[in-house]
Amino acid sequence: MLYLNEDQVVGLLNNVGKTDDEEVIVVRCVRKGKASKPGGPDKGDLYDLHCAKKPPYTPKTGTDRRAEDHSNGGLTVWVTNRKTGDEIGAWRRVNVREVQKVIMPDATEYEVVKS
Repeated sequence: MLYLNEDQVVGLLNNVGKTDDEEVIVVRCVRKGKASKPGGPDKGDLYDLHCAKKPPYTPKTGTDRRAEDHSNGGLTVWVTNRKTGDEIGAWRRVNVREVQKVIMPDATEYEVVKS
């Protein structure tokens, strides 16, 4: 089994889509909130987020998301297995401390060790 620490997870997710590839990194993490629809993953359940290249983002408020992410141990990612309205893809926040596994585009799986 291969292992990553939390800083390495952040580094991988920050680099998604920085090449010409349309790579997707799957992050298996613990859901923080309740299920958004019946039968979906509920609070405390493991679920997968398919993280891809971030589209351009136009802030709607003056909130500094990067500073919030840093102070909360989180990371804002663009996921392709969620929807925004009728569009595929949505912004999600990942609590890096709750990531259990990272699956790379070549299917290599990494367990995450807590620091």
